[in-house]
Amino acid sequence: MRKAVIVSLDAFFDADYESLSPEGGLSQIIREGTVCRQVKTVFPALTYPAHVTLVTGCDPMDTKVGQNQPFQPDTDSAHRVWYWERKHIAVPTLFDAVKSAGGRNCTVFWPVCCKNPAARWCFPEVHPLPGENMVLKTLRYGTPLFILDGELRFGSMRQGISEPGLSDYAAAITARAIRRKKPDLTAVHLIDLDEMRHHHGTFNREAREAIRRNDLRLDQIRRAITETPGMEDALLIAVSDHGQSDISVTVNLTETLKALGLSEDFGVQSNGESAYFFALRPSASPETAMALLEAHREEYGILRLYSRRELDHMGCVSGVSFACEAMNQVVFSDGLSKNKREKATHGFGPGHRAENCLFAVWGKNIRAGADLPSMPMRDVAPTIAGLMGISLPSARGIDHSREIFM
Repeated sequence: MRKAVIVSLDAFFDADYESLSPEGGLSQIIREGTVCRQVKTVFPALTYPAHVTLVTGCDPMDTKVGQNQPFQPDTDSAHRVWYWERKHIAVPTLFDAVKSAGGRNCTVFWPVCCKNPAARWCFPEVHPLPGENMVLKTLRYGTPLFILDGELRFGSMRQGISEPGLSDYAAAITARAIRRKKPDLTAVHLIDLDEMRHHHGTFNREAREAIRRNDLRLDQIRRAITETPGMEDALLIAVSDHGQSDISVTVNLTETLKALGLSEDFGVQSNGESAYFFALRPSASPETAMALLEAHREEYGILRLYSRRELDHMGCVSGVSFACEAMNQVVFSDGLSKNKREKATHGFGPGHRAENCLFAVWGKNIRAGADLPSMPMRDVAPTIAGLMGISLPSARGIDHSREIFM
């Protein structure tokens, strides 16, 4: 089994290549390795469904993780639970495949990986709900000694869970794990760029600085690989989950349903630039609701509606009756309290200008300066499995590893 380190650069997309420093960490990986610049993200383009697809090779309809959170129509955003735990994923993951092959996994802030029996070392991505203690919850959802070691050595880097300190912290913990634990598969999620875009907009100084910081983090992790005996042949793999676009208009779809007389039949879950509609009673007619919304598309900022048949074709999770996507600059709200106030977001559908994500592989015997053609995100996991020499038969994507090896 060949070792691998996966670094997720949340919210990086193809429009960002022109912002890369030629001498930066990602530019070097691309120059000396193989890259796909057009990995088509999942629908909706959200962090958790995308990250699950990245490590399973399956679309949300198979993984059963189709949003960051389950549908919780009567709960305000501060109290909503997320898909934090591994048990929510309905199919095997790369981490399971590594463990089955006798290897060891390390995850740092990787989504939907809490309480993961396949992870030898887990620093969980989880946050406390009101009344919960962050430290105790983190210890309960991850590997206590690994978490405490990271906190004792690098805790001064962060200020709570704010960025960029949190991603600096994650990169330092990851580099130390590589040097000391030498995992067979390491996966880390860096959130800095995503946070900067949400708070400041898609293209701005803060986003460019986050890209530069990610370059430094990639360099830090690569040094840990190249300087650690037993890790010299490890692959460094950079991935991303979605891009973002600026927003300026909020449309409350809960109020929209009330205005159209549909609120007794359907509930709505906002995905940002798209939304799910769920039938609340058996007699609810998706066709009737879609026809009413179609007649008022421009009034409510709706670019297009997706029927259940179209959602099936897009690999969307089951249980959703139909969905809609927002017009440019529009973000959907479900009307509940404490919704985030943001300048940019994601959650869009196929064909969006920010759909093209990253997959870059660097290491020995990897083709230098090679570009792969466009691929769906479900191709990433089987390709990583092929590169590592392990089996992931449940993946529905295609293994492109033969195109990457020299």
